[in-house]
Amino acid sequence: MSQELILNWLDRMSESVNRRDLDAHMELVSKKVLVYGIPEQESLGYYDWKRRRRNEFYKNRLASLTYNNLNIKTITLRRLGFQVTEIMQATTGQRVQIDKEIILEQETDNEWRVVEETIKHWHRLKNQDDHR
Repeated sequence: MSQELILNWLDRMSESVNRRDLDAHMELVSKKVLVYGIPEQESLGYYDWKRRRRNEFYKNRLASLTYNNLNIKTITLRRLGFQVTEIMQATTGQRVQIDKEIILEQETDNEWRVVEETIKHWHRLKNQDDHR
């Protein structure tokens, strides 16, 4: 059940990016979210996240988000903690791999939203065309 909830949330994140649907995307993010591990920033909150995504969507910079290597770490009644690898692909073809820890929380409206993300490591992936 927990794995299904997490996979569903990850699928909805990916789909909201594919559709450039900012409202659907932000519906998956808690108003109290904090993101740690972003270079040169202490943390990022809800409105920072929304501003970044709006910019990426409207300027057509973000092509997709995909996820793999799911590893569930914590399961409680209202919280799920897991590690996952996110591949963020830009419309230019550039791809970044981000290893992160995510905590989802079931909020008072019974929706599961991200309340915390910690970026552990990230690096740019070589494009398939880079070796030609």
